[in-house]
Amino acid sequence: MNHKFSQTSLKMTANNEEEILARPILHSLQAGSENRNISKQFVRSFNFWIRCPKDARKTFIEIGDGFQELFVVSDDILDETILRRGIPAAHLVYGIALSVQATIHRGILLLQNLLCCAGDSKDDTLDDLIKLGIKFCTGQGLEIYYRNTEKCPTFDDFRVIMHNKSTETLIWAVQILNLCAKNEKIDFSADLCEKIGQFQQIYDDYINLHNPKYAAVRVFCDDLDEGKFSYPIIHGVQSHPDDHRLLDMLKKRPLDVESKKLFVDILESFGSFEHTRKVLKELKDGIFDDVDKMNMGKNPYLERVLQNVFGNLETEIYYDGCD
Repeated sequence: MNHKFSQTSLKMTANNEEEILARPILHSLQAGSENRNISKQFVRSFNFWIRCPKDARKTFIEIGDGFQELFVVSDDILDETILRRGIPAAHLVYGIALSVQATIHRGILLLQNLLCCAGDSKDDTLDDLIKLGIKFCTGQGLEIYYRNTEKCPTFDDFRVIMHNKSTETLIWAVQILNLCAKNEKIDFSADLCEKIGQFQQIYDDYINLHNPKYAAVRVFCDDLDEGKFSYPIIHGVQSHPDDHRLLDMLKKRPLDVESKKLFVDILESFGSFEHTRKVLKELKDGIFDDVDKMNMGKNPYLERVLQNVFGNLETEIYYDGCD
């Protein structure tokens, strides 16, 4: 048979393709901004030293935001999330297949945009992104392993996860800003990035379980629904190895509200939240010490983020990094 197709019948417009494949991600964005503004604020504070031009910085930040948006959809699938800020998770609306395809499609587009912006540094940029991808997937995989095997990681295990997920992402974001630095490229202290990566992850773990304002914009203690071994929970389990209540309750996820309140009360009685606040203060002091050692001058933006976080920890106000 001799089929004839018009030029228009062969084409689906790029805009239409983009809209179809973007639906799961756009749906997830309806739930509101993630608690990743803290991460963004930390990255932007580094630009006080780097001095990346405004237009280039805006482009790189948009690319970074795009990666975070696709990670939200991916994370919800991996964590078997039912609700995101009160609305059904994207994969429950559009299915796992389309949601996964949407994240792959978005990731490739973002990579294309990033390499276009990288200019002569394309090879190094691609190499850095591949290394980040390996590290991030390793951290994510380990987190899933401990959740699925119901085995509580040690603090050392947790630090490996934090390094691969939080610290390496921060280092990569700073490297991207460095591509367009007005000054000479800055080789930031690995210790400084490590402490900031740990700080933002432990802070997120803390407010998920202990901050009423956070619960008002998210599902109450949703880390418990995921069966996640967050920092306060690891402390609670490790500090009281003969008390199996926390582990037993995590196995029964998702938990009802009353069970979650009991879980939080147990952590409080174990001193897990007090211990977490202490660790956050030690990390904050360590960050300031590392900044002083760099001899690059004080960074008022970094100081403001840290002071806002601590001021709000003391008053139990949820600070998401938005000014």
